[in-house]
Amino acid sequence: MQKNQLYKGSLSTIVLKLLADNEKMYDYQITRKVEKITAGELVITEGALYPILHKLEAKGLLSVEI
Repeated sequence: MQKNQLYKGSLSTIVLKLLADNEKMYDYQITRKVEKITAGELVITEGALYPILHKLEAKGLLSVEI
């Protein structure tokens, strides 16, 4: 399995870990932090991030502030 596939499969976990460590983060902060911790191997677009955030919110694992 390639690293990029592994990261994509773990994206929900990565996002939850970032939020657990930082409490609140903007979408831009999440995408930049993921790029940093994956050494640029995973670049998340808004089109990929928002469905993950909505899914996690629907499961009650996070809340979104507007």
